[in-house]
Amino acid sequence: MSKLPGGVIVTVFTLSLAAQDSGSIAQLEAAAQKHLAEKDANAALADYEKLAQLAPKSAAYQDQIGFLLAATNRGSDAIPHFQQATELNPRSAQAWYHLGVALWLAERKDEGVAAMRRAVALAPDRADYRFRLGSAYADSGRSAEAIPELTKASKQLKGNAALWEALGLAYQRQRRFEEARDAYRQALALDPKNTAVRNSYGQALVNSGDPDAGLREFRRILESEPDNVHVQVNIGYAYIGAGKYAEAIKQLSALIRAHPELASAHYDLGVAYKQSDNLPSAKAELEKAVELEPALAEAHFTLAMTDADMGEMEKAVEQLRAAVEQRPDYVDAWFRLGSILKDQGDVDNAIDALRHAVALDATDAGAFNNLGLLLRKKGDAEGARAAFDKAAELRKAEEQRKENNLRAGAPK
Repeated sequence: MSKLPGGVIVTVFTLSLAAQDSGSIAQLEAAAQKHLAEKDANAALADYEKLAQLAPKSAAYQDQIGFLLAATNRGSDAIPHFQQATELNPRSAQAWYHLGVALWLAERKDEGVAAMRRAVALAPDRADYRFRLGSAYADSGRSAEAIPELTKASKQLKGNAALWEALGLAYQRQRRFEEARDAYRQALALDPKNTAVRNSYGQALVNSGDPDAGLREFRRILESEPDNVHVQVNIGYAYIGAGKYAEAIKQLSALIRAHPELASAHYDLGVAYKQSDNLPSAKAELEKAVELEPALAEAHFTLAMTDADMGEMEKAVEQLRAAVEQRPDYVDAWFRLGSILKDQGDVDNAIDALRHAVALDATDAGAFNNLGLLLRKKGDAEGARAAFDKAAELRKAEEQRKENNLRAGAPK
């Protein structure tokens, strides 16, 4: 009998604790919701911290604490809570998404992308998750990976102008200019006053073969922003697209006299000179462009091509390496680098460059053929055969496409 009361007391005490915790949790959750409705993030955070103490295995509470920390500009403090939430519930897409965004904002880009990718895998129908992942890919220069994510997200987020802008940029970086043009057009339909998008749209029009339409867009921007020097640069760019090199040189030279610090103006002027076969002037302008803006990958690439035209192959290699360092997905630069190194007899580095090229663009028969030649020279018979087979497959597909086009155009 002496044991019974002790047992009963213990049991009652345990049940009382459980009931007390249950009551406290319900009260704290109600308080937290009230504070959230009142937009009092700090009070809500205090509530959720108490809830996490009462229920230490709750992934949802840890995720909410992280979210409120991030919302109050304490992103670095939020990350451990998001990480704990994913450990407590590895199938919480929301926790993985929040972790990915927090890591990305903390400049831990690769970890952030990996976490966002996990969130998308767990919740494939969440278009907002795909949008953020696609934007992260695009911001990292991984345009080929960005496009599928943004395209899928666009099916649900048709009214999101920022999504269409990000998709346009990804297409533009892949040199898929007609698709970039169409994406920017969608963005402008949703946000017609966005001059930055209109400027990008004008560039896409020029690059897709309609420089006159591009000029109209640039001039439309200047009606409201006459001092927009970047658009003034693009006027020169459109003249280049139209083959009006003398007008481009005149426009850009005048702009540089007023704004000698504009790397983009020096770059476009260098292109205009190069297209006019004035290589020394082109080289001088392009060198000034990369001096002013070392991250301008296109200027490094065009300078490399100018150096190559002038027979300065070592300098061309140096500039191509700078181009791919700034833009790892710069397929044309990788291909040119591989081709020049091949001609110089640098087999190993040429193979590396061409492998980058075909990984980024698996439709270039010439790149696969050159890679096959180098692999055969290296003694890699199996690798060479695979590359040659791929080149032959691509050529056959291209011939079939041309034949189909001819048949389609034949009189019926």
